[in-house]
Amino acid sequence: MSLTWIGRVAEGLLRIGTLIAKELIQLRRDRVLLTFILLVPALQLILMARAIERGVSEQPLAVLDLDHSQASRELITRLDNAEEVELRYYVRREEELRRLLDQGQARLAIVIPADFSSRLKSVSPPPRIRVLVDGTNILAGSVMISTVSGVVSRISSDLAAGYGLITPEWIDFRTDVRFNPAMDFRDFSIPAQLGFILYQVTLAVASLGLARERELGTLEALIVTPLNRLELALGKGIPAVAVGGLNFWGMWAVGRAIFQVPMNGSLLLLAVFTLPFILVVVGWGLTISALSRTQQQAILLVFILAMMEITFSGFLVPVRNMPTLLQFVSRFSPLQHYLVITRSLMLKGAGWMELWPQVLTLVGLAVLTWSLAWHNIARRLE
Repeated sequence: MSLTWIGRVAEGLLRIGTLIAKELIQLRRDRVLLTFILLVPALQLILMARAIERGVSEQPLAVLDLDHSQASRELITRLDNAEEVELRYYVRREEELRRLLDQGQARLAIVIPADFSSRLKSVSPPPRIRVLVDGTNILAGSVMISTVSGVVSRISSDLAAGYGLITPEWIDFRTDVRFNPAMDFRDFSIPAQLGFILYQVTLAVASLGLARERELGTLEALIVTPLNRLELALGKGIPAVAVGGLNFWGMWAVGRAIFQVPMNGSLLLLAVFTLPFILVVVGWGLTISALSRTQQQAILLVFILAMMEITFSGFLVPVRNMPTLLQFVSRFSPLQHYLVITRSLMLKGAGWMELWPQVLTLVGLAVLTWSLAWHNIARRLE
């Protein structure tokens, strides 16, 4: 009995391998598509100059108040009243501030020293506060620094006016930009572009498999072969997964070699976390391929799905600034979770403990999309 089962598995693997070889041969013969797969992603990453992000508001703020005075509370209140930031966390130790920044729960942190109020009463030296900013998103970081500077300047001006002084520099604040100290736009945008281009190319390749067979009239020949529906899905999906992995390594190399994007985390961990993202995308691609009658229909659906991903992933507009309903929908966007993974690993040096929610979500979405793909392939080929 066990030998019979092993024989069936071996036969199934042989059939899948034969279909994979057929897919690769067909892909090699399609020179236009092969050129698109190998060259366009790297060129798009190089030529994609800027990603646009506007409307920065309600960035989470964490405060460490060591003074606990009326003056420190007034400073915190004015910061909280600013539209750009929102007070979320009061902490007791600086280690908690850094943990919140590392995990992305806070984008801005303020440390008010214990002698803040007492130094306000003396002209020299001025009281000093520390400002810690998450620099992974440089546009949001710049806005937050500007907001803190404006609030501190207004408080300084009010204090100076109360003492009858002209100079407004009554409070000194020092800014510490974490994860991207130089506020380099490329370090922020290129990991996001890597994720989107990987999504776009992998989805296009996976969506053309069955649609191309149907359009060329060779699908009937596949149906009468001993391949079952699961083997057919795997045979069409594995080459697309391989193409996605090849593109990931190529674009990562371009980002490192040409743009010197930092890699502060584990490259192996990034590659491992990329696999479930590719599987999700291939699952969607196989579903599109099963539903499409022509390659043109498949590409149109790919375009529509890619535009939806741009909308819900936070690639253009921060997810926090979306309406509540759209924020809920964005939780099902694989690109949103992958962007968090790439930026956190490359810029923050994060690990499994910080990224496990995103990874498990991608695994769940991969199971869901492959189940949909298998169901639609089985239903379409009956």
